Amino acid sequence: MLISFAVTNYACFKERQELTLAPPRKTDDDEFSFDTGVRRVPRLHRAAALYGANGSGKSRLLQALSFVDSFVIGSSKRRQTGEGIPYEPFHFDAESRSRPTTFEISFIREGSVYEYGFSVDSERVHEEWLLQWPAGGRQRMLLDREYDSAMGSESWNFGTSVRGEKKAWQASTRPDTLLVSTAAQLNSRDFTPVVEWFQRTLLVGSAGSLAVSDTISRIDGDERATARVLRVLRDADIAVSSLRTRRESVRTGHVTRGYVKADLGHRPGGEGETHFLDLDEESEGTRRLFALAGPWLAVLDKARVIVLDELDSSMHSHLTAALIRRINSAPPDGESRRAQLVATLHDTSPMKSALDRDQIWLVDKDPTTEASSLTPLSVYKPRRREPLDRGYLGGRYGGVPVIAEYG
Repeated sequence: MLISFAVTNYACFKERQELTLAPPRKTDDDEFSFDTGVRRVPRLHRAAALYGANGSGKSRLLQALSFVDSFVIGSSKRRQTGEGIPYEPFHFDAESRSRPTTFEISFIREGSVYEYGFSVDSERVHEEWLLQWPAGGRQRMLLDREYDSAMGSESWNFGTSVRGEKKAWQASTRPDTLLVSTAAQLNSRDFTPVVEWFQRTLLVGSAGSLAVSDTISRIDGDERATARVLRVLRDADIAVSSLRTRRESVRTGHVTRGYVKADLGHRPGGEGETHFLDLDEESEGTRRLFALAGPWLAVLDKARVIVLDELDSSMHSHLTAALIRRINSAPPDGESRRAQLVATLHDTSPMKSALDRDQIWLVDKDPTTEASSLTPLSVYKPRRREPLDRGYLGGRYGGVPVIAEYG
């Protein structure tokens, strides 16, 4: 379960900006949030939607989260010494260009709340810290790592509850890698859960990056999965009567490779023979929804967090709203009520019925400083039944482009 994510001095974000899925007001009964079972963070939203003009920084925020995901999972094993850390500070300020970028993330795993963060530039990790609130327990400091640039030395502090080969973890952690990632590789009891959360819970990408093969692999030979994907398509008002997979092969030289394709069945008028179309013959919106359906259901089943840039790309408004409602509404088929979605959108139709006012965030860029800011819609205190789409498009909340008029 994702609680919050914050970034400082990254790309278009100069000052610290934080996205949180914790509701802004206390409530015990909110259809758009769920009970976490954790006293410190009792409820979390199922969705957070980021709106803003083109170039405002929406995608940049998700790119920052994607970097954290890949760096935590792979900093100790995929990168080579001297390769350099991908470092992109705020460029329109001399002081910012010389400061590290800071990332902070908090989440819940197996009843414990974790707060993790690190600061980096292109050469090294300057800070890394990890706090934990175990279920029913007090705060624990697990890690506090800091580099003193003036002295050229690094300090390492581990919490008293941390067990394991601390000196080995420290010695194996290069300046340009994270200790959490290194210690997890060395089977640390305390740090492995952090890396596993990123590996097993967080799914970051763009709607366009998900391939139809992901869904095909999930439904091939699985009648229940096939029926559920078919239901997603039908719930989005796509006229499809059935779904099947089939195997084909292609020969290249002396090598024959097999692969699986999907066909959608159509029965015009609901009667007569079913006509199957190869998925490649369907509309772009149908293919996009099909590609999303498999991972979407996996997220629902396993209470994962799916983070998608441009969720509404190449999809009709009704399809986008249907996907969001699948996360936000009471789930069928035993799907988890603790799945979460973070997405960027331009389509305002989900504001009407699929999103709650407290789930909407606005990204604006200051025309003078070129710095982006992240603001929850809740600060504007819209009324419960206020037409949010009209207010947004009318410029009441910000986050819309200012179009010059020529005459």
